[in-house]
Amino acid sequence: MSQKALADELKVLRKGRGVHTPKIDDVVGPELRSLCAITRRDSAGVIREKVIAGLGDASRKLPADLREAVLAALALSADWQDSLLQDRVRRLAERERRDVRTIRRRIDDGIELLAQVAGKPAAGTSGAKSDGWRVERVESLLRMDLQTPVCYERRTIVAEIDGIDRIRESFSLPRTSGANRDHKIDVDVQFGVRLIETVREHDTRFAFVLQLPRPLRIGEYLEYGLVIGVPDGQTMRSHYVFFPKRACDQFDLRVRFKPEEAPREVWSVREAFHRDIDDPEATGTPESFDAVGELQLQFTDLEAGHGYGAQWAPK
Repeated sequence: MSQKALADELKVLRKGRGVHTPKIDDVVGPELRSLCAITRRDSAGVIREKVIAGLGDASRKLPADLREAVLAALALSADWQDSLLQDRVRRLAERERRDVRTIRRRIDDGIELLAQVAGKPAAGTSGAKSDGWRVERVESLLRMDLQTPVCYERRTIVAEIDGIDRIRESFSLPRTSGANRDHKIDVDVQFGVRLIETVREHDTRFAFVLQLPRPLRIGEYLEYGLVIGVPDGQTMRSHYVFFPKRACDQFDLRVRFKPEEAPREVWSVREAFHRDIDDPEATGTPESFDAVGELQLQFTDLEAGHGYGAQWAPK
């Protein structure tokens, strides 16, 4: 189930009377139909009952303030059956003694979280193995204009179960021809977490166990920053590619070269397989550097197991 698509459907459903819209069968999309086991033979009344039951159960996993915001936005309970969304928002703002903008932000947050907890595969179902969390967004600045390459990463993760207090991240640094036998990678923490263990998974892949500042609740977000460097005397291959283990919402990449040393060609990589990374003709789209020697790329809705990033051909 696509959590983003489910969130989009919930945002449509909240308009007007919410779940009490007379033509609910025209409003409920494929993700909600799958979530609530709605069939083509179900009448509008049955669809409404299934949606109320399914979303009501899922909303119990939300924090109290976000749950109330979702109940009001979707008109899921008897307390919130005003005909218009704006009336429900106004009443909730008065009840909570908050301004309307705050309540609208709370509703948006609640719907996003509801989509996450409702769309999370149940234990034992098929699909990618979950470690109890996923990466939602990655921002990477790769400095190729320094003595050795250094990448500054800012990651946002979201917990998919309660109690996550540490995570394990992996990075690969493929060897280049003539590389030293003593192949390493340097990682330092900028903020948000603490490095407690380094594990060499195999020759070119390294894992880092990170301690979180507190156990996360389901749906809670955490942002942290890392500095990943290539040790002196080592080189890196002419690409930087992110392979998410699970679907990721966004990846922003900036690569900086010295203008006078910028590669002669550069390609963006989208939805690539590991075996294709060294073949730009199979995976790449031509790109260009700006006047200060930087390449900026943005990727959204990244698929698990596919590569996204940049390749270049040195001068």
